[in-house]
Amino acid sequence: MGGKKANTSQGKGSEWHASMSVALALGLGFFVLTSVAGVLGVGLVVGYRNTSDLLTQKAQLIIGTQRQQVERYLTAASDQVDFIASRIASGEVEADGSEEFVSLLLGAVSATPQIVRIQFIDRKQILTGVERTQEETLPIFLKLGDDVDLRHLIDEAVETGKASWGNILWREEYGQSVLSYQSPIIQKGRIIGVLSAWVSVVKLSEFLADQEMEFGANVFMLYGRNAVLAHPLMAFGYAGLNRAAPLPQQDRFSDPIVSAMWQPNDHLSVAKYFLTGANTRFVSYADWEYVIFFEELTNYGDQALTVATYFETHDIISEAARLRWAIWFCAIMAVISAGVAALIGQKIAKPVRRLSDSAKRVHDLDISNIAEIEGSFFRELDEAARSYNFMLDGLRWFELYVPKRLVRQLMRHHAGKQINSSHRDVVIMFTDIVEFTTLSEHLTASQTASFLNDHFAGLADCIQTNRGTIDKFIGDSVMAVWGALEHQDDAADLACQAAIEIARWIQTYNQNDRIAAGLPYSVRLRIGLHIGRVVIGNIGSEGRLSYTVVGDAVNVAQRLEEAGKVLGDTQAEANILVSSSVRSALVKPIEFKRIGAHKLRGRDELVEIYSLTIN
Repeated sequence: MGGKKANTSQGKGSEWHASMSVALALGLGFFVLTSVAGVLGVGLVVGYRNTSDLLTQKAQLIIGTQRQQVERYLTAASDQVDFIASRIASGEVEADGSEEFVSLLLGAVSATPQIVRIQFIDRKQILTGVERTQEETLPIFLKLGDDVDLRHLIDEAVETGKASWGNILWREEYGQSVLSYQSPIIQKGRIIGVLSAWVSVVKLSEFLADQEMEFGANVFMLYGRNAVLAHPLMAFGYAGLNRAAPLPQQDRFSDPIVSAMWQPNDHLSVAKYFLTGANTRFVSYADWEYVIFFEELTNYGDQALTVATYFETHDIISEAARLRWAIWFCAIMAVISAGVAALIGQKIAKPVRRLSDSAKRVHDLDISNIAEIEGSFFRELDEAARSYNFMLDGLRWFELYVPKRLVRQLMRHHAGKQINSSHRDVVIMFTDIVEFTTLSEHLTASQTASFLNDHFAGLADCIQTNRGTIDKFIGDSVMAVWGALEHQDDAADLACQAAIEIARWIQTYNQNDRIAAGLPYSVRLRIGLHIGRVVIGNIGSEGRLSYTVVGDAVNVAQRLEEAGKVLGDTQAEANILVSSSVRSALVKPIEFKRIGAHKLRGRDELVEIYSLTIN
């Protein structure tokens, strides 16, 4: 019989629990096995989507880069005009056909290859400029005559009164179209002429061709929606252009992708579900499909400029088509796997949640209201619960010896930080029971402990209610501080209020607990209050630290409590002596009785002492 009992006891202590790691391996293994097909399918979809995203990002990067390059390309020309115009307007340069002026124009054309011609036209319709030929850059001097484009350029600049980009012009002498930028020259409030520069469309197309080689993308530009401004095919000119049609029409352009850009496309394509956006167009050509990305540029004339690039989508479309059935299979597998994973997760999560909830209570130092954690089917969680319950027992003992408010304040203000000692002005309170030896001489050890516990509980309630911190219990004395853990503007008020409430508590305690019980002696207290600068921080050895305050102010408070033996109302149930520094620090006035300046034990200087009146 005895042996059987021993085995039974041993069985209870070593009750078998499943290993959580094994359970996770089996459960999640099932999840992985049933989800392999789905994961592969999802992997293909994600891979395709990543490819699409990368393609889109690349296109947007190329377009953004091209937009910036085109803006720099055009802005370089307008900056030259603005610079020269400012020098003419300020009088630094005379636009009179002099060698200095022509040299300035020659420098501008040499620095900006995109400018085919820069010219100044005065109010007498005399033109002075520089133009770029195939072999060299030459100055030109002529009268406008019947050049309608130049006359219109002057009229437009005079009418607007500001620098601006004009319309596309066809110039027969260059055999190409140009983009015009003009700026009126204003001196002393009147327009003396117009400075303009012509940017070559052929040079702009050459620029796009160079960019196409660098980025491996098909880049082109539209003027408005219906004309092609620049394209690698136009880098050597474009047949059929003239004054009436200075640019190729977009819908009849030689590049079939460009010409079909704005045409409706009802062809169903998987790529349309992945490559979408406000600036995206799809074009079908023969057996191929292309996606066009574009951005618009404004402030370059009456028509918006569009920078665009296109890619072939055939490979993406064929890959996406093969994923249709895989996607369906993935969805079914995902539902099954999710159900199994949820069941396993529930079994694991429930005890973990209990541990988490209890840990939150520990964080709040609500130790007395924390229930022990039940065991778990899983071995690791069951061991964690046992360890947690053991820790909880230790924390309940710990709570008895460490002030809860102190720990909370340290956690709030010094979490994860080293606590450095510092100087601070604080209010210190000392209390002491009058003739404690006489009160306790007829009490047993347990009765003495019970009496002190009741006494300290009453004082602690009064102190903590008024936001004070109990620093330590010394025999039958209490040391408390205000303003140590946090700055308190009304620390002196709170300390005085705590002393008043202690006095009232003592009166109630004597009336209800001692006199009513027929005990021979009433409890009387001496209380000393002082405010002063102290050192606050961790004081002690490495293995035993106390977060406390030290300094002369602590000694003064303790000496004030001692002085209550002969000063103040020595027969009162609570004789409260306060230094003048506490009285001066009050935010709201409190009634005191002046006792006078006295020398405290161990100190040479006099201390002005007051007695706190209890109403």
